Amino acid sequence: MDETQIMIIIAIIAVFIGIIIHFIPTIIAFKRDAASRWIIFLVNLFLGWTFLVWIIALIWACEGRTEK
Repeated sequence: MDETQIMIIIAIIAVFIGIIIHFIPTIIAFKRDAASRWIIFLVNLFLGWTFLVWIIALIWACEGRTEK
């Protein structure tokens, strides 16, 4: 493998890890079976790139009421 291929692999892994980190509030909401998990997903999808909204979505996912 040459250096370009290694850099491409590292970039793909970094993007994948970034996507996972970006959707942590959504993952938590679905794992907790939160009542507003789909709204949290939409907020996270469209506004989660702003750090403040991401933090709000994370708190909402952790503190929100569950369906159980």
